[in-house]
Amino acid sequence: MLNEQELHAALSDIPPTFKQAHRLVKFLSDNPHAITVAVNQACSIGNISDVARRINPHLFRRGLYISCRRPPEPVFNKFDEPSQMFEWSLHRISQDAANDSDGATA
Repeated sequence: MLNEQELHAALSDIPPTFKQAHRLVKFLSDNPHAITVAVNQACSIGNISDVARRINPHLFRRGLYISCRRPPEPVFNKFDEPSQMFEWSLHRISQDAANDSDGATA
């Protein structure tokens, strides 16, 4: 979760016309590990990965990035089948990774 100042700074690096990106950063700041459907509904974004890919270069300047991962327990759809839902989060780049010569984040 970002404090108000960090959130404002991160949003200031994103073009003001990229409204989906602003909604995504605000939402993930308050809702870490949100599953795909929650992000879709709250932010009105159909392709979350495309928005994240396009704004991550802006967020990197603030030591942040958006990523997703499979949830520890699968999310089942209404047919009781495992779905392709992921958990989305806004992360801080670790200081160790930020100091790596290759800029790795893992």
